[in-house]
Amino acid sequence: MCCYPDIAKKICLALLLWLIAPPGIAQKVIRGTVTDAETGETLPSANISVDDTFRGTISNEDGRYSLEIPDSLLPAGLTVRYIGYQTRSRVIDEDTPAQQDFALQPSVTQMEEIVVTDENPAVRIMREVIRRKQQWRRELNTYEAEAYTRQSLANDTSIVSITESTSRIYWDKQQGHREVLTSKRQTANIEAGENFAGVSYLPNLYDDNVEIAGFNVMSVTHPDALDYYDFRLRDQTSRDGRTVYEIEVNPARKLQPLFRGTVFVLDEEYALLEVNLKPNGVVRFPRPVQSFRTTYRQQFNNFGQDFWLPIDMRITGDVKVSMVGLDFPLIRFRQLSRVTNYRINPSLPDSLYEQEGTVAIDSTSSSAASDSLMARQASAVPLSEEEEEAYATLDSTATLDKAFRPSGFLARFVDEDEENEGEGSGDGSGFRPLRHVPGRLTPAGRFNRVDEVFAGINYRYRPLDRLTVRGNGGYSTGYGEWSYGGGFSLRWLDTRAIDATLGWDYSARTSTRYTSHIYQPYFTIIPNLLGNDGYFDYYRSEGFRAFSRWTHPSRNLSLEVGYSSEDHRSLPTTTAYDLRGKSDNYRYNPAVDEGRMQTVDVVAGYNLNDAYNFGVTGRKYIRFEIEHSAGALGSDFDFTRYETRLSWVFPTFYQRRLLPNTLDIGLKAGTFSGDLPYQKMGIVDGAVGVLSPYGILRAARGHPYEGEQYVSVHAEHNFRTIPFEAIGLQPLVDRNIGLILFGGAARTWGPGEIPPQSSELYAPRGTGGIHWEAGVSLNGILGLFRMDFAARIDRPAFLVSIGVARLF
Repeated sequence: MCCYPDIAKKICLALLLWLIAPPGIAQKVIRGTVTDAETGETLPSANISVDDTFRGTISNEDGRYSLEIPDSLLPAGLTVRYIGYQTRSRVIDEDTPAQQDFALQPSVTQMEEIVVTDENPAVRIMREVIRRKQQWRRELNTYEAEAYTRQSLANDTSIVSITESTSRIYWDKQQGHREVLTSKRQTANIEAGENFAGVSYLPNLYDDNVEIAGFNVMSVTHPDALDYYDFRLRDQTSRDGRTVYEIEVNPARKLQPLFRGTVFVLDEEYALLEVNLKPNGVVRFPRPVQSFRTTYRQQFNNFGQDFWLPIDMRITGDVKVSMVGLDFPLIRFRQLSRVTNYRINPSLPDSLYEQEGTVAIDSTSSSAASDSLMARQASAVPLSEEEEEAYATLDSTATLDKAFRPSGFLARFVDEDEENEGEGSGDGSGFRPLRHVPGRLTPAGRFNRVDEVFAGINYRYRPLDRLTVRGNGGYSTGYGEWSYGGGFSLRWLDTRAIDATLGWDYSARTSTRYTSHIYQPYFTIIPNLLGNDGYFDYYRSEGFRAFSRWTHPSRNLSLEVGYSSEDHRSLPTTTAYDLRGKSDNYRYNPAVDEGRMQTVDVVAGYNLNDAYNFGVTGRKYIRFEIEHSAGALGSDFDFTRYETRLSWVFPTFYQRRLLPNTLDIGLKAGTFSGDLPYQKMGIVDGAVGVLSPYGILRAARGHPYEGEQYVSVHAEHNFRTIPFEAIGLQPLVDRNIGLILFGGAARTWGPGEIPPQSSELYAPRGTGGIHWEAGVSLNGILGLFRMDFAARIDRPAFLVSIGVARLF
């Protein structure tokens, strides 16, 4: 019977919902408008509650409200409160009309006479608010409630999307918030999976600390709030015949993320009734965000009990995003949340906190009736006229990309990308000569004084979920040989505790004589073409490596064991070409210790973030490496090499900010036993030309320091924009220009001997003592770069270089 189009499907769905829907509870729905009795103006966010219960709602921006009252509570007292107005109450029973409008009379109050003392009266009031809060908060361990949330986005002209949800929320003093969505709906241009409306991640402004867009903002009721805020009594009004203090809030610390605005405090109870707060100017974001403005309004109610709980959250704000060549329309956002029907200190199910994440879906309700808000409109705060129009007019073609289309000279490239994505990107159209080849092909290329021009290709293919196959090939015009290789990785164990991989690779290639953990060979292509005499030295290696890798993802631990067998031989210098036509940049490529090298290596690490990104973000990892070669393995060499590397980032000052000040520390050290071959020496990296990425010695330029034994330490402290904020250089702050202080030291030892064929032509560069340096950086130039000014301390030297900005 469900095969007929449209109408049959709707009938089937209705029958299905009727069969699986939980038994309903008889409800009486009350609707109406709250207005000013004298002017007739509507009163938004009026507090409507059912007496002697934790049930209630708020009016929308047009003053309209809707409230469900279970029949089991009838007759019930319905009370409407609004600060500055006289409270109105009515009894609701089975025969009461559904339409219940309330016209509230303004309450006339006069400012009470204030006795002048040494203490600001607002400080006295807020001290008592903080003390009372600490008392009742000690007795509040858990709660459960029902919530409704509505989010909307708008551009300069109109609303462009709306998302809504109903949910049950849970809070535990120790474990925090959880939310279970029970239904949701959205405008036709938003997919259900893109509906993120929820209340659990919204701030409770009665908490000690409030998360605002990644900033940890001290609340106005924090135990230390009196040291961080200036409170001033502005006025007095009333509610329920009791005095309500209106207190102005301003930050007393200009470098800390804090609030400014107004709070309303109920006399005798010394409780917050309502807050209207904005984050101060410290709550800002790096470019391309040009401005970020938000306002938070929240009301609290104790429902005649001991605990003051949030009954709503209203957020309005806008974001302006702009960069060179692209200017996006103003993004306006609004969120309204209503919380009701609290249960205080219930026992919460352990299952709520067994899964990660704050928000879950109640599949028994939301999946079956994802649009149940339409059927139960009384559970929602009524839509405004503008929101009703958006629901009626927005269709699937009104995408957010169209609503926030940028302007500027680069905007056409954004449009072209969108058009290209829509023109057959999924059907294989366009010029793709190798589109039938499975896997991924990527080009490879470099230029140096040995390879001259190297051109090749890399191949990667994943025929099975756990198997990866790779290959490569290319040709060096300088010494006229092909490079080639291939291998595989098999992930043979994948559990919660351990991932295990086996692999094997064969290669015949040009290798760098020393390994840099900062630079890849392609990084030096442009410096080589501009006349640099060569950062790396090279040799030819051919052989294989087998390895096994174990990782413990949850504990960020890794261990790798490998066996390598390679033939090493020296390579000549083949070119001194550069784009400027100079010929004095020739540097001899030194010989290596030739022969068969067979080694066993072990690498162990603790990795929180070991991906190198030139210093854009901080790194946290520790790595130990041992490599052993001996005649017993069939090797022509007998040595053991040890190396350790460490990088860590520590937050220091202003940790309440989204991006606090940080101290980055790095360490690299190595030693050996036996007879270490020339191509196994370690290095301490310096700058390549004027380029100075994070992790190097910025006052060392040209070639790295080399040695059989080596140690280097570097550190930098990122003060971000704090120094310029402190001295009032607002133009630099507005451009997100920050200040970094850095320093470093390094020492290398050896080698005692080098290959005879190299000794007369080239000698490794060592530190010749301890290299000391210190400097300062301007970070965030054009949002992408940093300029480093480095000075040697052990000898006269001063260098200026450019690096990638520290963004996070």
